[in-house]
Amino acid sequence: MKRQKEATRNRILDAAEDLFAAKGFDATTVQEISNAARINKAMIYYYFKDKEGLLYAVVERTISHITDAITTYLDEADIAAEDMGAFLDFYIDFLAQNTNFVRLMFWEMLSGKHLEMIARNFFLPMFTRTIERFTRWADLGFIRPLSPEHTLVSIVGMNVFYVFASPLFRKLLNDDPLSSENLTRRRQEVKELLTDGLFPR
Repeated sequence: MKRQKEATRNRILDAAEDLFAAKGFDATTVQEISNAARINKAMIYYYFKDKEGLLYAVVERTISHITDAITTYLDEADIAAEDMGAFLDFYIDFLAQNTNFVRLMFWEMLSGKHLEMIARNFFLPMFTRTIERFTRWADLGFIRPLSPEHTLVSIVGMNVFYVFASPLFRKLLNDDPLSSENLTRRRQEVKELLTDGLFPR
């Protein structure tokens, strides 16, 4: 019974994520989500308080993987290029495998309706935590003196935009930016750019 409930909950989350990514939160109805999940609409309210609660759960499910990765790769007292490289490998692959989430977040930034909730509950804790680590590593001399805020914004921007704009890049490059070969090259290019910029020579 527990596995069945978990499977139903995940089916609802998958359907909601697909629709929120394709149409945006406001243009998606609960009925559409229930149709896509092949369940009675009342079941959505059984598992989630309302549509906003469903959005919260969709974001939480995805963000938890990034939080875990920060703990895995960036929680050491010191930092080396290999640690940053391992995190970047994870982050780029994660974004490429979660294009729905990337599109959903762009919808939310355009509407601004839930941005305060999403920023406060999900992104601010990660942002603050990572800024503290960059500041500490710079103070200890492990990385060059830098603006931790702008460094983090640059890391996010160069990777999120690459995934978000992949349909455009596909037209410009006449190739799939998210293919295994291109992602391998992307990981290498980003790592070289960032490690050359972050670490003392």
